[in-house]
Amino acid sequence: MAYTVTADSLFSTHSGRIEEVINKNIGTILPSMDPAWRDTIVSSQGVGPASEIGRDMLITKVFMGSMAGVVQMSNKAETNDFTLFGDTNTPLGSKMHLQNITQTFPDAADGPNATPYRLQVPMRAIHTNLLMTMGELQAEATPAFIGSVIAPKMEGFARNIAQTVCNTWYTTENNNYVLGTVEGKATTGASDGHPTNSVKVTLNEKAYHRFAVGMRVDVQDETESAGSHSDDLDANMIGLYVVAVDEVKGEIVLASASGSADALHGALTTGAAGTGDRIVLPGFRKAGDTDKSVDGAIAGINSWIKSSDKLLGNDAIASAQIDVGTHPEHKSYVKGSVGALTEHKLRQYLRGFHRAKDRYGMYIDCLIASDGVWLDYESQKIGQYMIDRTGKPSSMNSQGSAEGFTFMMDGRTYQGYTSNYVEDGAVYGIRKGGNNWKRYVPPSPAGTQKASEVESFLPFEFVAPALGYAGIKAPISTTAGGANDRTTVTEGVQLPGMLRMQLVPDQPAGLKLTGCNTDTIFGD
Repeated sequence: MAYTVTADSLFSTHSGRIEEVINKNIGTILPSMDPAWRDTIVSSQGVGPASEIGRDMLITKVFMGSMAGVVQMSNKAETNDFTLFGDTNTPLGSKMHLQNITQTFPDAADGPNATPYRLQVPMRAIHTNLLMTMGELQAEATPAFIGSVIAPKMEGFARNIAQTVCNTWYTTENNNYVLGTVEGKATTGASDGHPTNSVKVTLNEKAYHRFAVGMRVDVQDETESAGSHSDDLDANMIGLYVVAVDEVKGEIVLASASGSADALHGALTTGAAGTGDRIVLPGFRKAGDTDKSVDGAIAGINSWIKSSDKLLGNDAIASAQIDVGTHPEHKSYVKGSVGALTEHKLRQYLRGFHRAKDRYGMYIDCLIASDGVWLDYESQKIGQYMIDRTGKPSSMNSQGSAEGFTFMMDGRTYQGYTSNYVEDGAVYGIRKGGNNWKRYVPPSPAGTQKASEVESFLPFEFVAPALGYAGIKAPISTTAGGANDRTTVTEGVQLPGMLRMQLVPDQPAGLKLTGCNTDTIFGD
């Protein structure tokens, strides 16, 4: 009897492989994408306690910001504050006396009591889906194709998830989670062999690592805060795909799934999008947008480093927000237009932070800078050295590229990293020690299926079982339309998934420098 290959049998055969590939690649790709992320967050992160997650899936952090009690100088009139015989005494001959107590303690009611205040952080989710066809699964089932069809697709899927999470860490809710803003005018991509409906753009932020081939992005008009997600080139928002990233030259190539090259080029030069327009991740829009908006994304470094306004911005729950103007103990040290970042300036900024935060037990131990900032910093030190008491020149390795960037001051050691995800000319200072950054993950919905039993940094899960389907797949149907409107099943299946988490620090206050000189050179 011949064995008939069905979609169910194919998925049963390959579900283990699918789960293994996704989990393995998310766990390995994410840290490798950004060493700063690996060494600051992945390697040092703690797990948020379940007691801080309410039934409404809100993370509640409680802070105390005041001293308490009464402390004052003694008002004793005697010469000494302490006597063996009481505050005063009445002699009864030479062998006895009566002890009298006149010293009083301050009224406890005069002392303030610290009022706790709280911050409530919403859990955020990333929704995913992946299309697979019967043909792909049947090809995978053929011995000659084993491992050559599903595995690469799963790796790309995992890479897409990891890239998105990494991008949320470095972007901010203040500007719709912008990945980059268009610099100058777009040029056609067809001249370099790219699709005819593509354009080449350069970015003001120079953070080309935020983009990867296969990413979906939205280009948002500079003058518009709203607009629909579509491929309509006449809309305020243009849905595009990244088809090439040239980090040597410093440009990316974007293409539309619909529309002509001329229309796309026009839109990115003279139409709805052009110089200064924002490239954002699809779905990640600022709270308050009137059209297809979302409240926010997984909180990143810019959501917490605030010199004004509220921690998390508008993404914090209104009834439990922390304004750093009201609570300056959570205010970060922010300095713009730095120019040349000399060693003296860096010491000034770090001293400024610790001068303000030492009393709260807060500190910085990690510095993350964009490509070129440390090069410019090091260039000012080339050929310089200090003579110690032995008369020998000190090693420059600790502050050069031989061992990365290590900076020491006042008994503290700062580890510096270069991140290609950081916008041009920026430096971030954060605390990573003491498991400062905590990953909060809600309980898994009934029926969801983890990508693997092995715990991954990212809590990715397939949700089809929770939606009533058998296994991780769900069918894809289509509607014919017209007078004989009917729904038919296609040969494709989908693998819906979800990643729900939040990153919350115990110490949000940090350091942010912008406008630093850089020594970045792009090739021809």
